[in-house]
Amino acid sequence: MRLIFLTQYYPPEVGAPQARLSAIAEGLARSGADVTVHTCFPNYPDGRIKEPFRNRPLAVDEGGPVRIVRSGLVPAANRGFARRLASQASFGASALLTSRASGPADAVIVESPPLFLAGAAIPYARLKRAALIVHVSDLWPESAVELGVLRSPAAIRSARALESRCYLRARAIVCPTEGIEQILAARPDARGKVRRIAPSVDLDRFRLVDLVPESREGRPFRILYAGTLGLAQGVGTLLEAVELLRRDSSGSPVEAVVAGDGAEADALRSRLPTGVRMPGSVPANQVPSLYANADAAVVLLRDRPLFAGALPTKLLEAMAAARPVVLAARGEAARLVERAGAGLVVPPEDPAALAEALRRLAGDPQLGRGLGATGRRIAEAEFGRERAVDEWDRLISEIARSSG
Repeated sequence: MRLIFLTQYYPPEVGAPQARLSAIAEGLARSGADVTVHTCFPNYPDGRIKEPFRNRPLAVDEGGPVRIVRSGLVPAANRGFARRLASQASFGASALLTSRASGPADAVIVESPPLFLAGAAIPYARLKRAALIVHVSDLWPESAVELGVLRSPAAIRSARALESRCYLRARAIVCPTEGIEQILAARPDARGKVRRIAPSVDLDRFRLVDLVPESREGRPFRILYAGTLGLAQGVGTLLEAVELLRRDSSGSPVEAVVAGDGAEADALRSRLPTGVRMPGSVPANQVPSLYANADAAVVLLRDRPLFAGALPTKLLEAMAAARPVVLAARGEAARLVERAGAGLVVPPEDPAALAEALRRLAGDPQLGRGLGATGRRIAEAEFGRERAVDEWDRLISEIARSSG
């Protein structure tokens, strides 16, 4: 089976989509598929092309487990809605113009969002006479409308029309959560095509032997947030919670690391309370060491109905790292944490509730160790990469048989 992954996000960029897509692509290659990744030159999240790459029309790398084709784009930082849309549209156009370089394919797998790239994947797959598989990691434009960054009625109508066209032309639509699956399955343009493949985490990156925390004697309780600093997360809630904890002289001293980058990074840096450090975007191979030095992980989502169907990758990483999670969210993520016994759940965007949960963990190290160990067991049982690769392999085999 000849597969092409069409995506704007791929290593050496850092982020959840990049890690997931490379793991799936390489896993399918190990299973015997002929895999090519068509992507752009790495520029996320700051909009600067990373060394040793340079932005040019085309580059091909055949030295790894998968063949990588890179085509140019107008780079943009992960800030500013219009600039990001322009960057996404530019890569969609360049991918089409250079599609011959990726060779023949039986299936083209495109990541959405960006929705413009999913739209470009329709003629891209048609040129190759390949089946189109759309992976919907986030419902767009619904999320942009929900967060208030897309307000123009005409733009919303156009985006929804493009979204519908992508679903109509897809042979299969893959999504990571039950919430997204239910929404898509009810849509006439997607009905009968939706397949849920749950998110996964690289368990080997978070081996327990490497994650034994040092003694807490004589040091503050360490809190970690590692992930996107975007509009959907509301990381300001954590800053307010830390400020509340530091004002409470009766509790344990605390310190927090907020690792990552995104649209709200500058605003967060401008209001950092004492005891909070923001190192910026951290290379993927350094993320396990952040967890190794943490006593608890915080995962946040804003209080929006659409996010009830979200399951953040950072939640799975914290579980794989055997760290107790304090989850400030509702819906599917909250149900997982409660069912797994992997942490404490508090209402989203409630600094006082978040502070109280962190205070409880700081005062009860045994509770934290128990929650973390349980989370690791659930991650091993349900969210390993091999399971996800096997499910992708089965889906692609089904498409191959139906095409034959």
